[in-house]
This record gives sequence, structure tokens and C-alpha cells, in this order.
Amino acid sequence: MEATSKAVVRGRVRCDGLSRLKRQFEQWRAGRKVGARIPQELWGGAVDLVGEHGACRVAAELRLDYAVLKRRVGLTGDKVRVQETPRFVELLAPAGLATPAGAVRPQCVVELDNARGARMRVELSGEGLCSLSALCSAFWAA
Repeated sequence: MEATSKAVVRGRVRCDGLSRLKRQFEQWRAGRKVGARIPQELWGGAVDLVGEHGACRVAAELRLDYAVLKRRVGLTGDKVRVQETPRFVELLAPAGLATPAGAVRPQCVVELDNARGARMRVELSGEGLCSLSALCSAFWAA
């Protein structure tokens, strides 16, 4: 429990810059004229935060176009941080789908590749087969 509370406090400290910039964007949007471009100072702040929080999160929090933010980061020579993907995913079979005693349990080995070159091998048996489609969808969406 203690580790969790420390992580939450650290998360708040790290998000201060993002929260501050989000308020600045909100103030600017409240007082801007229709069609006005985002000031360079705000764009610069967003680009700076990408290294710490990742482009996806910064774009979502500040309501910016992800592609435009990514292009601006590229112009500065910085690299967009790719979020870490989980190394292990535990799947639990739904209750009530137990195999009768003495029945043969089906087995399945699935190897998945995604567009970024990540690979995953899954060995399933019995009730785990119910979760295969959800697992595949989660892997390809990550």
C-alpha cells in the first residue's frame, strides 16, 4: 500500500507541467478569435512535454492533433516516445465454463505478429480458448 501512495504522489508531481499547460491552452481557447492559430509558446510547451509524457497523452490532454504534434516534435529533432507495452498479460477464464471430468481439453498454440514487428506466442488449453479473440485484439491494438 505504501508503494502505491508514493507512485500516486510521483505521478501528480510529474503531471504538474502538463496540468499547467492544459490550463494555459484552456485560457487561450476561451479568449481566442475564431480561426486563430495556436501561439508558438503553447506549441513549444507541448513539444517539450512529449519527451516526458509521450505524444499520444499530450495530444489527448491538450486536445491537439496527434499528427501535427508529432510532426512538430520531428522538426525539433526529438523522437516521439513509444509507450511501453505490457510484458505479461494474465487471462482468467469466465466462471461456469469448466470442462467435465475425463473430457479431452483442446489445446492451441498461436503466434502473433503486429505491424511494428512485435511477436507473441500464446499456448492455450481448455477455458483459455474463450479469451483468444480478446487477446488477439488487444495485442494488435497495442
